[in-house]
Amino acid sequence: MEVQKFSSRNIGGIVLIVAIVIIGLVVFPSSCTVVNPNERGVEVKLGQVQGDVIQPGLVWHVPFITKIRKFRLEPKTYEVSFSCGSDGAITKDMQTVGSTVAVRYVYDEKRIMDIVTRYLNDTVIQSAMRDNVKASLKETVGQYSIYDLVEKQNEVTGRVADAMLTRMADYPIAISQTTITNWDWSDDFDKQIKETANRAQEVKKAEQDLKLAEQNAQKQVKEAEAKKAAIEQEAEAALIKAQKEAEAKKVEADALAYYNSKVAQNYQVEIKLKELEIELERAKRWDGRQVPEYIPLTAAGGIVNLPEAKR
Repeated sequence: MEVQKFSSRNIGGIVLIVAIVIIGLVVFPSSCTVVNPNERGVEVKLGQVQGDVIQPGLVWHVPFITKIRKFRLEPKTYEVSFSCGSDGAITKDMQTVGSTVAVRYVYDEKRIMDIVTRYLNDTVIQSAMRDNVKASLKETVGQYSIYDLVEKQNEVTGRVADAMLTRMADYPIAISQTTITNWDWSDDFDKQIKETANRAQEVKKAEQDLKLAEQNAQKQVKEAEAKKAAIEQEAEAALIKAQKEAEAKKVEADALAYYNSKVAQNYQVEIKLKELEIELERAKRWDGRQVPEYIPLTAAGGIVNLPEAKR
C-alpha cells in the first residue's frame, strides 16, 4: 500500500511539472515579440495604444492581453487598373480611356501611431489610395485630348503624381513615385491611331524623299558651279597665256624693228661714207677741170680707175 501511495505522488508531481512546462511554452512566446530592423511596432493593450513607437529589438509584454502590432518600412507598390468602360476617364475630346496606375509608397515612420489610431489597418489606406488615384486620373485626363495623352505622357503622369501627393497628404504614408504603366481605349480608336500612324509615316517618307531630292539638286548645282569655276579658270589661264604670248611677240617684233632700224641706219652711214670717199677721190683727182659727176663703181663698191685723158 505504501508503494502504491508513493507512486501516485510521483505521478502527480510529474504531471504538475509537465503542465507547468506546457503553460510556459504557451505563455513565453506570447510574452515576447521580436521587431526586425525594417519594422516598427506599436503596443496595444486591451484595445488601447500604449507608449511610443517600438524600435527594432526584443520586446517583453503581458501575454494574451497585450499585442505588438508590427509595420514594415519597406517600399510597397499599389497598382490600380481602370477599363475604358464606365469606370474609365473621359478626355477633353470626349473619348473614354482606361489605364493602369502604379503607386510606390512607404509608411511614414513619424506617423506610425496614426495607422493604428485612425486607420486601423493598411486596407483602409489602400482603399483611399484607389479612390484618390481614380479621382486624380480623371481630373488630369479631362484636360487633355486622347492624342495628347500619348504625345505628352510624361506631363500627364507628372500631374497625376502631383495630384496624388496633394490628395494623400493626410495619410501616414510617403509616396515616392506614381507612374501610368498602360493606356487602354476602344478598338475603333486603336484602328484610327494605326491609320494616323501610317499616314504620318507616309508623310515622313515623303519629307525624306523631298529632302533627298533637295540634297541631290544642291549637289548638282555645286557640281555645275565647280565645273563653271573650272572652265572660267581655264579660260582665264588661256587668256593670260595669250596675253603673255602677244606681249612676247610684241617684244620680239619691237626688237626686230629696232634691229632693222639699226641696220638701216648703218646702211645709210655706209652709203654716206662711200659718198665721202667718192668726193675725196674726186677731190684728189681734180685737175681744175670739170670732173664728170658720174663715177663708175665696181660690184664690191670700189671706184673704177679711169685712164687719164691725154692733154
